[in-house]
Amino acid sequence: MTESPEEGRIGAVPTEYGGTTFRSRLEVDWAQTLDGARIKWRYEPETITLPSGKVYIPDFWLPEIGVWLEVKGPNVPRIEKAAELARMRTCCCERECTCRWPVGELVIAGRQSFPSDRQEPGRRPPAGYVAWDTPVGPSAYYMTCPSCDRAQWITTKRPWRCRACRAVVEGRTVLYRSADRPLRFVEGLPTGWKPPHMSATRDVEEDQEYAPGGSDNWG
Repeated sequence: MTESPEEGRIGAVPTEYGGTTFRSRLEVDWAQTLDGARIKWRYEPETITLPSGKVYIPDFWLPEIGVWLEVKGPNVPRIEKAAELARMRTCCCERECTCRWPVGELVIAGRQSFPSDRQEPGRRPPAGYVAWDTPVGPSAYYMTCPSCDRAQWITTKRPWRCRACRAVVEGRTVLYRSADRPLRFVEGLPTGWKPPHMSATRDVEEDQEYAPGGSDNWG
């Protein structure tokens, strides 16, 4: 989302990538990262009027998995509009969820990347690791569906289902928190570079302290 000057955005440089002109280099880095993970995206596809009456243009819509991605650099921490969108588009089903995507549309805030663990004297490492959180409600895991092979974020709220094919994924795949650093973050690399998925494993039962009602500070 493009913040107005009074909201504290430091001047960004418009940059073209894949036939799209982005408002900042950081957004291009995110687009390349999503491409490397084979996650389809649309850039600023919709202008949304929120219940408060404010107008909001989220940065990315990920149409195959029903996720909005709002990119926030270190100098633009405000996330109120994304939080309002998350409350607006969450599941309201009284019984079993019948939404197009499990638990409704999900809103993710893309944060400043974790630094690379590669030490290369005299050379800036080309990629760090993706960092994210959710602006409101339960946080999110990153995973690859064992049924349809789509990389995605899913809510920590059970049941854990693929947001694309709705297959149950609990016990069938590894779920990663942001702090696990599962996905390389592309920074200024050419089109076509594929960030490798990391192989760290985690017993998701250990993560229940992070489920709704638990700690949600994942870094």
